[in-house]
Amino acid sequence: MKTRTLTLFAMVALVCLGFALRLYRINVVPLRGDEAFTVIHWMREPLADTLANIATTDPQPPLAYITYRLYALAVGSDENQVRFLPALLNLIGIPALYGLGKRIGGRRLGLLAAFLWSINPYQIWHAQDARNYAVWAALSPAALWLALRALQKRRRVDWLLYVVAAVVTLYFYYLELFVIFVLNVYVLIVYRRDRKLLMQWLASQVVVGLALAPWYLQERLLVGSGYGGTASRFDPSLLFTQFVPSLLLGEDFARHIQALTPILWLGLLAVLVLTLLAGWWVVWKRDRSSGLLLGLLGTVPLLLLAVVSLRLSVFTPRYVLSVSSVYVLLVAVLLLKLWRLRGNGRLQAGFAVTGFGVVLCVGGVSLNNYYFPLDYAKSPDWRSLASYLAQNTADNDLILNTTADEAYTFYHQEYGVAADFVRMPARGDQPVDEIQNLLAEYQPRYTSIWLAAQTDPTWSNAGVVEAWIGAHMQPVRQTSINGLRADQYMNRETDAIDQPPLATFGDLADLNAADVLLPPDPDGDLTVLLYWQPLGTSPAPLKVFVHLLMTPDAPPLAQDDHFPQHGRVSTANWSPDAVYRDVYTLSVDAVPAGTYTVAVGWYDPETQARVPVEGEEYFALQTIMLPDYAN
Repeated sequence: MKTRTLTLFAMVALVCLGFALRLYRINVVPLRGDEAFTVIHWMREPLADTLANIATTDPQPPLAYITYRLYALAVGSDENQVRFLPALLNLIGIPALYGLGKRIGGRRLGLLAAFLWSINPYQIWHAQDARNYAVWAALSPAALWLALRALQKRRRVDWLLYVVAAVVTLYFYYLELFVIFVLNVYVLIVYRRDRKLLMQWLASQVVVGLALAPWYLQERLLVGSGYGGTASRFDPSLLFTQFVPSLLLGEDFARHIQALTPILWLGLLAVLVLTLLAGWWVVWKRDRSSGLLLGLLGTVPLLLLAVVSLRLSVFTPRYVLSVSSVYVLLVAVLLLKLWRLRGNGRLQAGFAVTGFGVVLCVGGVSLNNYYFPLDYAKSPDWRSLASYLAQNTADNDLILNTTADEAYTFYHQEYGVAADFVRMPARGDQPVDEIQNLLAEYQPRYTSIWLAAQTDPTWSNAGVVEAWIGAHMQPVRQTSINGLRADQYMNRETDAIDQPPLATFGDLADLNAADVLLPPDPDGDLTVLLYWQPLGTSPAPLKVFVHLLMTPDAPPLAQDDHFPQHGRVSTANWSPDAVYRDVYTLSVDAVPAGTYTVAVGWYDPETQARVPVEGEEYFALQTIMLPDYAN
């Protein structure tokens, strides 16, 4: 009784630990594209529409859609709420791993496996991800444990519980079929002489199949979806460079170790593989049926995914997330074996403590890299990009989401960006002429066109949008919001400005209008727009200067001097019937906080002689205040 009580307290503590790790900084990173798709289409659209339309474009079993939709109706679909659902349901895996570990090697192994699963970085990554992977990863070992229990107890209630668990899991994620396949192979091998048990097992599989048939056998899902996957095709090297380290310690860990020198990188991968093999060997020597099961579960789903990936782009570790629980079990087996080594007690404890310390250290580093990434662990900073665009765009602007990422769609709506937006390119195989024709259609309809984020460089149409916009429109602002592009372009042709000029520069030009775009962009650039109305021409081309002055006679703290439109227009032959917009950029990131004057003027680059403006050498366009931008 005492042991059972201690075990219960230990399990409660492990569940609390796992829950705390899954809640910690859960909403720090913005939603990634698939998560945003979940919110927009699974949670905020009527369930009937999702089942009818989304099931072919984002193929998932219906229980995933139903669960998220019910959660949205009951709790909400706010950005800060959506990740709580997978974080909560993923906790089912902790007692499930305890049950599997206890069945394979006893109570201590169960507790150790549950602990390692509760701190597993890959499980935590997906538990903080608004998709169905984390829920499936928890349901799968639970269904597996119930299957093993039914095979041992052979009671009706156990068969019923297994069937229900299997059906629920399969209605949450399609690739649980890989686990069902492995279980059937395992049963046929281990219980091949037990005809009665085989018939019971067959009956359970028939019931599972009948329960799945109404959804799984729909023609539109089998042959009509056209889904091609969004990951990569089969690459055998990825099994060791991505799958093993990711399933053990997370994708962020796998990404970081590839930055190491080849010797360290390959050595670390070898250690991980040998650890799994050693753990499996310990199980095999102790109980060959358990060794067979773990061996099949740890390899066959990867091989089956590889086969599927010959046709679809789905070769990525998250599609075999259930294998992570097997790897956790094998590591736990090896650690417990080190603790139980025969011989010197201190040596025995030393091995175990060292192994356990390595696991905690490596796992802690991986978790730290996820919680406090140097770049980003899950998603770019869509929030900052959407916030910037909300402040700097108008309803007569168009934003081209060049990354075609649904996360931008979500944050565009959440931050109330007034501008219209479209995906351009809409997909990697969108024809070039279709893109160019659409851009030609959009150009006259909008005051500004913005390029947001970056196109996948592997797309065949990457760079097409940028090339067309650059050839047909005038660049105004080109900035980066935490690594995400936000470039503004306007039509070069501008309408006449019906207002008195701000200043007249001799007999050369009127400054009809100007706009100092405050505040400066996040990368420290202050953009100034000038609208020139020619009055006459000059013998030689003249330049414009825009200076940032602290006092009238002080040297400029920032400046931009160039010919109109960077040489596209010349004062030697410009047209008096046109209005020319010119763009100037002042770098103010190193300018101290204070009040400054933006000064504008013309000069001859050969003689340095300035064109007078109202008896002065420059026109004081505007007085501005800059914050302590350097900090």
